Amino acid sequence: LDVQRLVHLAVGEVLVYPVQSMKPPPGEGLNKPATVTMYQCWPPNGRAHLQDSESRERYRKKIQLMTEDKRARFLDYDCDAGIWRFQVDHF
Repeated sequence: LDVQRLVHLAVGEVLVYPVQSMKPPPGEGLNKPATVTMYQCWPPNGRAHLQDSESRERYRKKIQLMTEDKRARFLDYDCDAGIWRFQVDHF
């Protein structure tokens, strides 16, 4: 598999099979259930804005909604480490 061609990473986004014509049916190739862990995911205005518990919970909820809008299952967002984890059934 040519992972560099099949997987594109961008700020807050993972694209697997960015060219739809290359995408196999669910269950084949990389188009399978996966747990995705993204590192260094901070608010656009910087992590300094995650100092108090209210701000942290508000940003965590925002990440959860963004995840669910993309039809993925939110697992966790670690405000201290900037680690975002979610699951997909396929890409």
